[in-house]
Amino acid sequence: MVYLKTTDTCQLNCDHCFTNGSNGKKGFFDTHAVIDFFQRLKAFNPHFENGNISFHGGEPFLCPTEQIFTVWEGVKDLWPNIWWSIQTNLTFKLTDEKIRVLEEICDKSWGTSWDYGIRWTNPKQEKLWRDNVRFLADKGHDITVMVSLTDNLVKSVSPIEIINDMASLGIKSINFERVTPDGNALDNLDNGVIPRNHVLDHWFLKMWEETKEHKCWEYIDNLFLNSILTSLVHNTYAGCRSRTCEQKILTLNADGTVGGCPNSAPTRTFGTIHDDIPSLLFSEGRMCNINDECTRNQICETCDVYDVCNGDCHQLQWQGDLCASPKSLMRELKNGIKSQDSYYKEVLSGFMGQE
Repeated sequence: MVYLKTTDTCQLNCDHCFTNGSNGKKGFFDTHAVIDFFQRLKAFNPHFENGNISFHGGEPFLCPTEQIFTVWEGVKDLWPNIWWSIQTNLTFKLTDEKIRVLEEICDKSWGTSWDYGIRWTNPKQEKLWRDNVRFLADKGHDITVMVSLTDNLVKSVSPIEIINDMASLGIKSINFERVTPDGNALDNLDNGVIPRNHVLDHWFLKMWEETKEHKCWEYIDNLFLNSILTSLVHNTYAGCRSRTCEQKILTLNADGTVGGCPNSAPTRTFGTIHDDIPSLLFSEGRMCNINDECTRNQICETCDVYDVCNGDCHQLQWQGDLCASPKSLMRELKNGIKSQDSYYKEVLSGFMGQE
């Protein structure tokens, strides 16, 4: 997977964001250098066929849409089966060209974000986002919303409130994202953007209880919950719990530097898009990133849900000897697998844990 940052800045400045928000580096990506990079990557590994290229940021739509189309036109035929997407805050006036990106490049399947009491500075901004989501959902767009689990959210809002609110907008999938100490979040650790791990653990267990009570899987996909269930039903590790993000992901920052996980890509770079591909992929910096991800806390080895958790995302903060994994949820699901296997499969609705 490649996160392709069109810019490193944003028109919003969220305290919890792993980027630097409106303080990120100004300017846009070099379209010709990006196309050249992908052409050389294809030549290095001509047998690679599937994957995802996601326009990212900052806010990717701050970049002129013609530059986005230039890259897409220059790269799409290299991998005809590649899935193209974009992650946007969607807090702007929609134009025909922006909609064209979402429909022609992303095939109406893309992501946005909603956050409680921290993303928008006034109700008018959130109304703009909601109106845009409803409009595009009505046009048949398959929208995934990312919800960051800040301290204020887990203390103030129940999971079902968020799930039902997003479903009412026509959103097809929801994913819950834990905050890592990067970018603005690192600068706001003392302001409580990251919840206490034991509070977060309780919130996730409540999410499962409310999901069962309301049969949420019948009207919206919960990708966070599904990823855990696949570990029990299909013996796979989806997403960051695979502990292979640094091996599978490249993030091309807008300034031409390259990192792995997009959360830490601005600060843990290991080369540039101008480097020759073998030197980049086997660089010392990348090997260090991979090693860090593969190294788990020794406490994990004696954990009763380690077989489900796999150490979880290596970017998440430990608080003393307590990790940020939803251990109570995993424990309950694990204890019920023998008697509720068919029920778990019903909840998954065919989801197999493909990344």
